[in-house]
Amino acid sequence: MDYNEEKITVAIIGAGVSGLTLAAFLQKSDITCVVLETQNRSSVETLQRAGVIEARGVDMFERWGLADELLAGPVAQTIDYRVNGESRIFEIIEENGKSGRFCTQQMLVNNLLKTLIDKMDGDVRFDVNNVLIQNEENKPTTVTYSDANGTHEITCDYIIGCDGSRGMSRSSIPNGVLTKYSYEFGYSWLAAHVEAPVVGHPIMAVSDYGFVGQLPRGPQRSRYYLQCDLSDGPQDWSDERFWDEIRLRLNDSTIPNSTIIDKQFVPLRSVVHSPMQYRNLFLAGDVAHLVPPTSAKGMNLALFDVDILAQAILDAVKDNNLKTLNEYSNTCLPHIWTYQDFAISMTNLMHDAGNPTQHGKFRQMTARAQLDTLFNSPAAIRLHSEYQRGNV
Repeated sequence: MDYNEEKITVAIIGAGVSGLTLAAFLQKSDITCVVLETQNRSSVETLQRAGVIEARGVDMFERWGLADELLAGPVAQTIDYRVNGESRIFEIIEENGKSGRFCTQQMLVNNLLKTLIDKMDGDVRFDVNNVLIQNEENKPTTVTYSDANGTHEITCDYIIGCDGSRGMSRSSIPNGVLTKYSYEFGYSWLAAHVEAPVVGHPIMAVSDYGFVGQLPRGPQRSRYYLQCDLSDGPQDWSDERFWDEIRLRLNDSTIPNSTIIDKQFVPLRSVVHSPMQYRNLFLAGDVAHLVPPTSAKGMNLALFDVDILAQAILDAVKDNNLKTLNEYSNTCLPHIWTYQDFAISMTNLMHDAGNPTQHGKFRQMTARAQLDTLFNSPAAIRLHSEYQRGNV
């Protein structure tokens, strides 16, 4: 088979937020890299993703000199925690005047594509398939792939897997190298993207009928999240039932039906793969770890990974110093486990405080007492704010 061969310092698998952010940092640092993506550019640009940039992420983009190009204005530092329709607004305490920025993950990906490709002459290759990694001892580190122009082989110093929880980069690591740690919550979320804006503050609500949340997805759209059974599917949730359940759980009969753009069913789980590296392959973002969306930390954990990884690659390439690269997993994993603890705590809190059929009336009442503490204890307010800013 004829190959089109080339040599590049870093090959990145996946054009999501972690892959594109890493590529932008490396490109800005004059390190040659290529991003390989199985989807076309339009699909990447329009894929709906959750999350906004927390304060720590703002600091990161400022350090790398890209905040003004990539990020929008300040994000609202409030959350409307509701219990059976009763609203209480939690205001995140800012530190040194620093807040998050209202830049959704989809907005960030689009800004990264424009900046990386159109302004920085970055190399992002879409519509690739048959991606294979060679990362064996005493052999060159290579990535091969196919596209409309044939088969290509890239010889590289480092491969970065940023291809998500179902990506192929992690599966290229031999059996027995990684340990998978996982926790299943026992329920799912029905996530619906709707033509209805958030009116007021982002909502995280519990009721005797279950959890519901509403988070912004731009000026005219939002995403609703409804707790449901693991076995539920589209056949169980008509549009009419969906809106009836929204009104019931928010105790608000005035909410009108709106157009539902799409529905997804998301089993809630936490996952960590350790270590996050094997020889010249490094994992970042969802391919290495998953957190339940209750914590809103998935994107920001991925940004933490690539911040550490970009500096480590710079140390290795520019200064021939491999110490930070060899310590990549050991640097990232304590931070990841801390936020797994936060994610599990928040997820259990918001679901135990709702419908008591999951864990009983006793857990419901202790969870609601814990919610009260968020508003009554200065120490709890401060700690919750630190987690929301990403400063723990």
